[in-house]
Amino acid sequence: MTDMALIALLDTLLPGDDVLPAFSCAEIDPARFEMSAAPLLAAIDPAAFARATVADRVALLRGVQQGAPDAFRLLLGQVLAAYYQAPRVQAALGWRSAPPQPAGHQLGAGDEIVWRLLEKVRKRGQLWRG
Repeated sequence: MTDMALIALLDTLLPGDDVLPAFSCAEIDPARFEMSAAPLLAAIDPAAFARATVADRVALLRGVQQGAPDAFRLLLGQVLAAYYQAPRVQAALGWRSAPPQPAGHQLGAGDEIVWRLLEKVRKRGQLWRG
């Protein structure tokens, strides 16, 4: 498998848009997905895939998805998990990358349901030693 074909495959799955970066711009090592992508790229000509237009890549991947749905689903799950954990993607989405504790998460004024559910907890007060 060529690196170009793997990157083309990953960018076809996650091409990016006005807000989100393409996979290749998300600063994720594509080598992590070589083994999972191998069955998909084995079903096509990797060199031709890397040179193909985006529309042709999408069509080829749809055919591969139909022919090897389990392999496609495995790769897609791994790629999505890595993508949405990437700091550049989280920053593009406006997500906080810091852990939720000890600072916790800020709830907006529009989270009425959450505030209502937490009312008992708030009234209970602190249960730990500070």
